Formats: sequence, structure tokens, C-alpha cells
Amino acid sequence: MADPWRERAYSVGEAATLAGIRRSTLDVWCIRQPHELFSEKRGHRRWFSPKDIAVLRMAHELERGGMVLLTAIACAYEHMQEPPAADAVFVIPAGKLSPRSGWFISDRDVPRLAIDKSIILIPIGQLVAGIIAACAELRSRAA
Repeated sequence: MADPWRERAYSVGEAATLAGIRRSTLDVWCIRQPHELFSEKRGHRRWFSPKDIAVLRMAHELERGGMVLLTAIACAYEHMQEPPAADAVFVIPAGKLSPRSGWFISDRDVPRLAIDKSIILIPIGQLVAGIIAACAELRSRAA
């Protein structure tokens, strides 16, 4: 059986909705960015997995935090090889330019962060859990 985290079975419209971005925005990203990192083209259609959708969502959040889109996509791809724990928070110092920047912590560890400069916190575990649940629901409706 295929790995549900990596199985590309969701359309562009479904991926855009689940990633929290507009369909037109996703179309532009697929044209301008390294779409091989977050989709697969079969015939004339593009397909996405829950992992791909999580990469898109995290990249969207990083871009909203001030990161350049291409770096945000690379950073999200680098950190989304496996689904994070449901209580995971992604921490990245503001202004970081490396795709390897950032780390995961538990949401209960957020108050203990030593904050001496601006940081970005993304509740990625909660966002990814929502994506996985929505993908499972779409899959069950299609079956």
C-alpha cells in the first residue's frame, strides 16, 4: 500500500484550498518555482500529496513572515520529510535566509524560549494535522 503522506492524489484546487492559498497563487507558484519539490504532473494535470500540501502551507506561512518565496519553499521542503507531531511548533529567527534554518519544538516549550531577537513561530503540527484529516476525508468521500 502506498504511503498516504507521499501519495499524490489531490488536485490543484484541493491542494490550494487545504494549503490556505488561492488557486491562482498556486498556479503562479507552479510556473515560477521548483514545482518538482511539491507536485507531480501526470498528463495535463498536476497532483499533490499531503506532504506537498504541508510544504505549500509552511512556505505560505514563512513568506507571510517575511521570507523570500523560493527560500520559504526550500525551507518547508527541507523540514517536511515526515509529518511533525500534532503539538509541534516551527521556530525560525526572523530574517534567516538559509533553507536549513529553523527547528521544531513542542508547544509546551514555547514559554521557555530564550527570546533575545525577533522569531517566527508557526503552529505547524496543528496545521499539518488539519491537512492530513482533510485529505483523509476527501479520500473517504472519493471511495
